[in-house]
Amino acid sequence: MWEENNKKAVELFQTGKQLDAIKLAEKALAQAEEEFGADDPRVARCLNNLAEMYRSQGELKQALPLWERSLEIREKALGPDHPEVAIAYNNIGGAYFELEMYVKAESSLKRASRIIEKSVGAETDMMVKSLNNLASVNRAMGRFPAARPYYERVIEIEEKIHGPSSVELGVALNELAGFFENLERYPESEPLYRRALAIAEENFGPYHQHVADSLNNLATALVGLGEYEEAERLLLRAYEITQKNYGSCSPLTNHSLENLVAFYDGTGKSADADKMRERMSQGCVGAK
Repeated sequence: MWEENNKKAVELFQTGKQLDAIKLAEKALAQAEEEFGADDPRVARCLNNLAEMYRSQGELKQALPLWERSLEIREKALGPDHPEVAIAYNNIGGAYFELEMYVKAESSLKRASRIIEKSVGAETDMMVKSLNNLASVNRAMGRFPAARPYYERVIEIEEKIHGPSSVELGVALNELAGFFENLERYPESEPLYRRALAIAEENFGPYHQHVADSLNNLATALVGLGEYEEAERLLLRAYEITQKNYGSCSPLTNHSLENLVAFYDGTGKSADADKMRERMSQGCVGAK
């Protein structure tokens, strides 16, 4: 009965019935505890599901002790170096991160990373997730030199396991490029964005929204470098792609026009900025 209720709770949650799902997940947890005892791995499964439901509702303080109890059960039942123990540490680290308890988050995430390397491997998708989490924590703490090697290691792993033209690598390149962009280190972000753009075009074709997003990213770096002519071409191309895909009424198209307005205002082209504002004001009226 516990397993049926646990499964149904997940299904309810996935269909948007969060409160009903939580009630049923709590019932499944109580049933699993009664049937198997408080330290059974099946109880840990129920705890983990219930914690995820609370987390998605923004109730992190309720989710955290459930994850911590799930971790204790898994360490005792499966051993300290089991992949499921690493997952539990990642979940706890993520909760601490969202609560802005960064030192505790880093400690949990480092523990997860060590377990993953030992039990799953240093060049795996699971390790990529762990490294990205560690990069985010260090970045949030303002420890930028410590964050950078994590991003670089992710790029190395993604290229090795997925290939030099993979979507996964493109995502990793964008992450590091965005890291440099936030530090206004545009000479370092620009070549990474170019490579990510080439990967997006190769995988999705020239008119996909991922390509438009990459064009916007690269344009930002080019503006930082003072390469305004090329940046304008890229922003206009991104706008054309977005309008083609979603039409003139879409918020995405409107956002693309906002990028152009900001660019033209920033480069002293007030007449061009006004043209883009006029397109924005027309909205769906101007759509054909």
